[in-house]
Amino acid sequence: MKRLNHFSFFCKTLSSTRSPRPHEASLPFAVLHYSASATAAGAASTTGKHMFMAQYLVDSCGFDQKKATEASKLLKGIQSRQQPDSVLAFLKSYGFDDASVKRLVHYFPQCLLLDVEKKLAPKFRAFEDLGFSPSDVVHLVRSNPDTTKVKHERTVPRIEFWQDLLGSKDALVKLFKSNYWFLGYSIKKKIQPNLELLRECGLDGPKLASILRNHPLFVALKADFLKSLISRAEDLGVQRTSGMFHRTLLALSMVSPEKFKMQMELFQSFGWSEDDFVVAFQKCPSFPNGSSATLRRKMEFLINEVGYASSYIAIRPILLIMSLERRLIPRHRILATLKSRGHCESDYKVTAYMMLSEAKFVEEYIILYKDRYPDLSELYASLKHTNASESGLQ
Repeated sequence: MKRLNHFSFFCKTLSSTRSPRPHEASLPFAVLHYSASATAAGAASTTGKHMFMAQYLVDSCGFDQKKATEASKLLKGIQSRQQPDSVLAFLKSYGFDDASVKRLVHYFPQCLLLDVEKKLAPKFRAFEDLGFSPSDVVHLVRSNPDTTKVKHERTVPRIEFWQDLLGSKDALVKLFKSNYWFLGYSIKKKIQPNLELLRECGLDGPKLASILRNHPLFVALKADFLKSLISRAEDLGVQRTSGMFHRTLLALSMVSPEKFKMQMELFQSFGWSEDDFVVAFQKCPSFPNGSSATLRRKMEFLINEVGYASSYIAIRPILLIMSLERRLIPRHRILATLKSRGHCESDYKVTAYMMLSEAKFVEEYIILYKDRYPDLSELYASLKHTNASESGLQ
């Protein structure tokens, strides 16, 4: 709140500086309002104002000349730097960096016309009253620039609705820090009908919470698209009563029917049947979301180097969502090293060592053998670093 009080004093200082009065027109031109000369003078004056604001947007907001010229047409009422300077100063005082200011002004040039004390400051104060820090407010406005257009009396209830839906202020902050535009969706026409549809499918409580946690704007999908996802999931044999139904919907929302068919054909080239692919999908709905090239590399590695049969992978599709460079290759090669030294023979056809948490894997396969094989730790770190570097994952 101190931030707003300090800025209020700044605004009063600005407003006390009187703008220079325009030069008074001579009497003949004052009488002949509709003369060609007066019309030409008016056009020249308007053009001058546009040129002034266009240059202002270039100098103060980082616009290129073309964008500045277009935006200046919406700022005809500005004749001096005083008004836009007050807006920019307010935004900067709140923590907006140059990129955020440019983004906001590009989306809504007329924000430079807003009265800081009567329009902007009350909006930002209302957001702080909801418990958001100044940096949170910056992220909120950056991702949802309509907040500077719409009255805060309309915006605040929407923010409160999303906070209740997501379950916490922290979850909401995470959403708009990801630059998601979400306040523009109609709650009555879009969000609530989608929620009702999901609840009709049995997705409530923990399942709905899981969707909102992992893909919060899933509830803002177009109604027809959401219905098509439900139909696709059921056509693939995943029933609404299944504990995997919500995960299936999320996975299908990220893979088109065309890509799904293409991925099926890829795995058929490794000997899977269509039924194999569908059963694998039912167990692990997210595996077809990967790129075809990455999935092919994983299959080739698991078959050719690890020695798994294609049918073995089909019933353990979770292997296909593991990182090839950061998990599959390093862990397999550590295990192969131990086997070459007479250990871990029983793990040859078991995926347990791939499923372990990182800490547990290190404990059971690195630390346990550190006295006999102190080189294992360095080898494992080297494998992870080398593979990460080669795949651009550093």
